[in-house]
Amino acid sequence: MANAPKLADTFGSFLAEGALAAAYRLKHIEPFFHAYGELVLDFTGVRNINSSFANALIVPLFEQHGDETLKKLRFHGCNAVVRVMIESALTLGVERVQKSGKRELA
Repeated sequence: MANAPKLADTFGSFLAEGALAAAYRLKHIEPFFHAYGELVLDFTGVRNINSSFANALIVPLFEQHGDETLKKLRFHGCNAVVRVMIESALTLGVERVQKSGKRELA
């Protein structure tokens, strides 16, 4: 997915509201999930993110698409704080898929 919009342009430098992340995911990610081989989330300009935003943006993708999520998602412009929160959301997503028994992650 070329020219991914920067999340900071939409939400500012602090990503904090899970409801906004969920709405963004439903409008800008879910409709295109199967249309592209790669989905880029660009965190350039984001200084901080909380778990509510990260989890609402990422975890439901695992619940809907299982292991395909790991293959498609790419993260750009992540500072150390953002990286920790994204990794935590990815871990939670993987755990939920494994617990559901619906799909095994490779």
